[in-house]
Amino acid sequence: MIHAFRCKYFVVALTFAALAVGRMEAQEQPDPNLKPTFGSVKLSAGFLPDPFTKDLQASGPIRTKLGGLAAYVSKAPDFSLSYVAGKYPLIFSAKSLGDTTLLINLPDGTWVADDDSGGNLDPRIRLNKPASGRYDIYVGTIDKGVIAATLSISEGEVVKRPTLPFNPNLPECYIVSVGVDNYRTQNKLKGCLNDARNTVAAFRTQTGTIFRSVKERLLLDEAASHGAITTAFRNLTTQGAAGDTMVLFLSGHGARTNGNKGNTWFFLPHDFQPNQFVNTALTDKQILDIGNQLVQQKKTVIIIVDACFVGQLSVTAQSYLQRHPKNSQGGMVLMLSSAPNQESTALGNFSAFARAFFDAMNGAGDLNKDAKITLGEIQTYSTKRTSDLLILARSKNKQNAMVTWSGSLTSETPLAASVGKGPVEVAQALPAETPKRFAGSETLPGYGKLSFALYSNGRVIMEDAKSSVDGIWRQQGTQFTLSFSNGSVVYTGTLNGSTLSGSATSPSARQDAPLLWTWTVQQQPGS
Repeated sequence: MIHAFRCKYFVVALTFAALAVGRMEAQEQPDPNLKPTFGSVKLSAGFLPDPFTKDLQASGPIRTKLGGLAAYVSKAPDFSLSYVAGKYPLIFSAKSLGDTTLLINLPDGTWVADDDSGGNLDPRIRLNKPASGRYDIYVGTIDKGVIAATLSISEGEVVKRPTLPFNPNLPECYIVSVGVDNYRTQNKLKGCLNDARNTVAAFRTQTGTIFRSVKERLLLDEAASHGAITTAFRNLTTQGAAGDTMVLFLSGHGARTNGNKGNTWFFLPHDFQPNQFVNTALTDKQILDIGNQLVQQKKTVIIIVDACFVGQLSVTAQSYLQRHPKNSQGGMVLMLSSAPNQESTALGNFSAFARAFFDAMNGAGDLNKDAKITLGEIQTYSTKRTSDLLILARSKNKQNAMVTWSGSLTSETPLAASVGKGPVEVAQALPAETPKRFAGSETLPGYGKLSFALYSNGRVIMEDAKSSVDGIWRQQGTQFTLSFSNGSVVYTGTLNGSTLSGSATSPSARQDAPLLWTWTVQQQPGS
């Protein structure tokens, strides 16, 4: 149930029950005038990609009943939206593995809150006629304790006009996007659902620039059965026309036969059963056979996969790519997360290669700044970006991302236009204050030296033996949580006097447990 409570920025209109609250507790309330901890964004009606998402940490030290809902939140907003309203509704939601809440201060000063309207303990607030102005957003928790969460801002299932005038001469794009986190028989993953959604959004932003329209089929978790995936991909042979682009995206478990040493690679759908391999595994040959049929229809086929050992698919594909030489129509593109002997890595709420591809499509891949993003540029950018993301996340895993195509295409073939990139977050300068500084060491091999600079607005700068990284921090009593690289690297510790110490984790390969190590730092004099 969504609750509402009216409050001006400086004058809180208290209910009769709230008048009984002590002076000190009444002063400790969320303050929407403070700078948002995790940044801000400017969006206008019809924004793309939709939804806009932001990874953050829920909860805080303040127990509030603003909006009629009791929850733990931070004093400063977690995120701020500056919105120019149009004809669409505005929907706020948060996803996490815990029980989170939403508290929003609307442009007119009204507070609204929600707990479970999104299902599965997730909050959701829908505004049918949103006003233009600033929305200060707090993602809280019912119980004490910091929870990693993803904030989502959407205008719902509406058909939006393309960012450029309609061009009937542009080709169509059809995409089947698959993500599986919650397997029936395999260990669970994280980030694959977001990968599938983000990839759809990346192509959707090209409406009116590269494509006349983008038609998507999104298959997530239980919807991503072997039958559903193969049927959706095969259906592309009866859709569109010559010159159109057909995309298959897969994010989830991948493997090779013969203990990951065989010559056949396969994707594991949600209903994969090892003892029913023929009927439940999606093999590289099955994928390539359908892809080849589409190319024979003079369509461009793009196969994007973020899964372990998927580089073996490119080995199998060599004879397929050679069937479509220079000057033939249509073509096949392979974009693969890792080499045949490498595992894929999930970084918190997304996978490394899938995120690199998303960033490339949304403008970062325009390396020569000519407003076009070509296959060659995506190849160069996504390969380097994948490696950089793993380094930032302190992952020991190595991924040599692979992007290749048939001779009928070239490195200059455009796949996106940078004018279609999504909204850019507003950078937040560090507060003009002296932070609390801690210095010491950690036991992660290859690092050692470690220091943190903690700012009052929840920002933290970590310096180690290799780099300086911006992150976020939360405190609950003597317990501290410091998060970096979009939540993929997390330090948790306890403050004992001037000593802060604990353990830390960072991603390993999809199939493995996260890396784990310990750390100790001392608060520095004068901070």
